[in-house]
Amino acid sequence: MEKVDLDKLEDNINSDLKKQLISSRVLMNNFRFIDESSRRTPAYSDPLFVPFYYYLGKYIKPKTVLEMGFRLGLFSGSFFKSCSTVDYFFAFQNKPEVFYSPRLARSNVKQSYKGLIDFYVGTVLDNVFVDKLSCKSWDLVIINEEENYDTHRTYLDYIWPNISHDGLVVVDYVNSHKPARDALVDFCKGNNRDPIFFKTRYGVGMVKK
Repeated sequence: MEKVDLDKLEDNINSDLKKQLISSRVLMNNFRFIDESSRRTPAYSDPLFVPFYYYLGKYIKPKTVLEMGFRLGLFSGSFFKSCSTVDYFFAFQNKPEVFYSPRLARSNVKQSYKGLIDFYVGTVLDNVFVDKLSCKSWDLVIINEEENYDTHRTYLDYIWPNISHDGLVVVDYVNSHKPARDALVDFCKGNNRDPIFFKTRYGVGMVKK
């Protein structure tokens, strides 16, 4: 990935968030949801939630992207609406979804992304996941989970050796979910990194390799 100026990236994204350049309704108009009522929930209507990933995609040029916690594919699907440089996307889910089909998430991503897609359901300790993780150098990793502290630390510890130079790790829910924030802050202290934080709906933390 091209060199990332983290200060400039922070300023650009914060400016876009403040201006609310795109609404959630417009951004996710063609996305598939579980039902129409979920599309109208306050979270998915909030211009400070999912649009963050659209703004992020405007300013970085990754070739490889890993999302941990694929869910409905709203984060990565929005990211791909503004970023066209990715040629390999790996979606990881640590448990099967029981309320909806994973085809919804794939459909949301494929609206804008035409590159290679890999998908795995399991744990980060599985040999299959470890093999898939280690076969690439990851330019962007999105962690879209609300797990316990140990799980978040495991995610960070496992992916870090496979992050490319200047690669980014983006962690959502760092303001609303204390284990996510604590794990990121402690991880950064242990690896001599300074995270930056964005005032989105639930808070986003970011660290550069």
